[in-house]
Amino acid sequence: MNSDFNDLEELARRRYGQVFVQGEYDFFSLVLEAGAIEFFRAAGEPEGDVFIRAKILSIDELQRAGDFAKAALTGNYFWDGTRGATISLGGDDAFYLTERRSIDEIADEESLEQCLNDFTSTLGDWRERSVLYV
Repeated sequence: MNSDFNDLEELARRRYGQVFVQGEYDFFSLVLEAGAIEFFRAAGEPEGDVFIRAKILSIDELQRAGDFAKAALTGNYFWDGTRGATISLGGDDAFYLTERRSIDEIADEESLEQCLNDFTSTLGDWRERSVLYV
């Protein structure tokens, strides 16, 4: 199957219409209990890849930001502590969990829902860990 970003966007709109937020070109988000989960394509990346991203917390919320950053780097090591995702610091001084997926991997409702469940589970785990550094 060769799905593209527009197919994924339409699938998300049909399945999550009440929480679907239209974005600019190659971007949309779903506002779930876990907060906004963003889906986007990045310039220069393979056509069949999509990124999924959500904010963990702002650096301003942390008393021990350096220690949290160290924990995030450790979690990123071979993606062991992030279940395949990556934690990074955004331009807005917030930590984000980002995962790259093939659009074909999430081309039906069941696989999209499983992807979201896995991603929000990892996101929740890192939000819980962050409490140790507040």
